[in-house]
Amino acid sequence: MSTYAETLTDKERKRARILAYFACYFGCISEVMLDSSAIIIIYISMLCNNDTIAMLATGFTGLLNVFCLLPCAAIINKIGMKRAVSIACIAGCSGFLLMAAAPFLGSARQVAVICGCLIYCAQRSLYGAAWYPMLDAFLRPQDRGAFFGTMRYSYMILSGILFFILGKLMGKEPPMYLMQLVIGITGLLILGRMYCMLKFPENPHENTTKLKFKHALGISVRNGPLVSYSVYVCMLSLAYTSLVPLTLVYMKSYIGLPPGTVQIFSTVGIGGSITGFFCYGFLQKKLKLKKLELMVHCIFIVTAFSLALLQYDTPYFLCISGLVYFLITFATSTFLCNNSTELLALARPGNKTMAMAFQQTYTGIGVAIGRTGTAMIMGANLLAAQWEWHGATISSYQTLFLFYGVIATVLLILFPTLPAIVPKHHDYYKP
Repeated sequence: MSTYAETLTDKERKRARILAYFACYFGCISEVMLDSSAIIIIYISMLCNNDTIAMLATGFTGLLNVFCLLPCAAIINKIGMKRAVSIACIAGCSGFLLMAAAPFLGSARQVAVICGCLIYCAQRSLYGAAWYPMLDAFLRPQDRGAFFGTMRYSYMILSGILFFILGKLMGKEPPMYLMQLVIGITGLLILGRMYCMLKFPENPHENTTKLKFKHALGISVRNGPLVSYSVYVCMLSLAYTSLVPLTLVYMKSYIGLPPGTVQIFSTVGIGGSITGFFCYGFLQKKLKLKKLELMVHCIFIVTAFSLALLQYDTPYFLCISGLVYFLITFATSTFLCNNSTELLALARPGNKTMAMAFQQTYTGIGVAIGRTGTAMIMGANLLAAQWEWHGATISSYQTLFLFYGVIATVLLILFPTLPAIVPKHHDYYKP
């Protein structure tokens, strides 16, 4: 049975892929700024003078995805994907503009910056529920690996160059107006994403299939490979998604690096992401999906334990930390490509929006527990500020790294349940 993408001409598929690349270029700056860059963390810390709030802000997306993705899938079935994308992009732009305007609001600035962050993170659920089904309209199965790798490494190159330049401009004490200007322009760029996505080809079958929420959700729940993969991704997300922001907070607050240096340090992670995305198509062909998934899992374990045990007085501490941070983001980018490939393979035709929202909800649960839990532990001072172990001083940040390394190690027991390990099922799975 051919897919809708196979009914399009090569020219139509190529044009759609180019539009998708540019949709990412316009929208990626805001996502990288919140998820992988130090800018939002530093900006919120400047306004709120509270690292816990800054850490919590990075977990809003996962927390909101838990509650919003499945309802957003139902909304998309009602209003259509392109209308949903328009609403999401306008809301995302508004959220960033509100964050940029926060310093002008006096005593309400802290509330404004958090509300702006919440608005932006909330729209990601609506946009995310539409993104993959819209891509599926023009991506054939054999196109997926190369497309996701190329798309992501190219937008990470773009964002890496931009954020490196910003790190240089910020210096030790970045002026507030510079932070506001950067965040405001980033918000306006989200409208470019909307323009590109409105020109995507649409699968008429997906648009005319109006399944009721309960029936669509039931189809997903009975999809065995989808459920097993979703549970695994949820648990692994809990273990790894705090590593990037927690490392940046650790470098800023415990190690004491200046804000500009922290931002430059974060571009090392962007370099890791670029490398992972660039190599993904090659790695997928050489190692196949199951070996790639095992490799990513093991890197998360090794890097978490490395950050937990690495001491500040270790020779070349920053170089070693930068290498570990590079590996974390390399594994994260590879994981994201694996996840995107599996999402399209696991979603049953006619129920793609709900299936993808179902899996992303599980991911959101893991991200929410991981990042929000980390913020709450930090805010409540539940961990000893320092403790001694075999002559080494372990900080509360390193304790958290150790905790996530242990979780990732235990989760290896779930690996044999992955669809890529046992690809032959009675349920739907089309890699």
